[in-house]
Amino acid sequence: MKIFLSYASEDRPQAEEIQLALAGAGHEVFFDRESLPAGGDYHTHIKASVDAADLFVFLISPDSVASGGYALTEMGYARSRWPHPKGHVLPVLLRPTPFPAIPAYLKSVTVLEPSGNAAAEVVSAVTRLASMPADTRNVRKYALLGAAGVVV
Repeated sequence: MKIFLSYASEDRPQAEEIQLALAGAGHEVFFDRESLPAGGDYHTHIKASVDAADLFVFLISPDSVASGGYALTEMGYARSRWPHPKGHVLPVLLRPTPFPAIPAYLKSVTVLEPSGNAAAEVVSAVTRLASMPADTRNVRKYALLGAAGVVV
C-alpha cells in the first residue's frame, strides 16, 4: 500500500519511527526527507505523492494543525483527492491537541489515539485498512474496535 505520512517538522522523531514501522510492514511510505528529490519542485512532488497514495496518515499535534503549517497544505491535497476521508485518511493523535483546533475533515472519522506504542498501533490500523476493499474501508469502525479492545 502506498502511504503518505503527513506531520509537523517538530514531530519528525516520532514520524520517523512510524515511517520505519510501516516500511518494515511492507508499505511504500512517502516521507519527505527520503522521498523528495534534491533540487526538485517540492510543492508539485508533494501533491503528486498525495494523489498517488492509497492512504493518507496525518499525525495530529499542536504544530501540525497550527495555521500556516505545511501539514495543513498536505491535508488540503488529500481533501481534494478524497472529499470525505472515510477509508482513505487515518488521523493519529500524536500529542495532546485541543479538539477544536483539529480540522473538521480529520474529525469526520474517528481519530486513532494510541495508548501504547504509536508506531505499532498505526501499523495495526493500516494493516486492517489494507485488508479491506477500498470501497468498503471504514476507519471509524476499526478505530472504535481498537478502542474497545483497550478497554476490555
